[in-house]
Amino acid sequence: MVAGRRTSMRLEPAFWDALEEIAQREDLTVSRLCTRLAERVEALDVDSLSSAVRVYVMEYFRSATPSQEVALCEMPIAAE
Repeated sequence: MVAGRRTSMRLEPAFWDALEEIAQREDLTVSRLCTRLAERVEALDVDSLSSAVRVYVMEYFRSATPSQEVALCEMPIAAE
């Protein structure tokens, strides 16, 4: 449930894990976090909630992580 409506989002498992971690860090449920994101998406007239959530997750962790002097090119991608 997002914003009191039955909603589905197709996200890769890594993004669901990230949403759970963000929700825990922010003392929210995943549902409440997604509701807040959906409200922002609606206010901005964005087409895809799933895409907006992916961008949010990336930006959340980018802002929470200090810059690295060494490139982390060996991090897993896609379904590795």
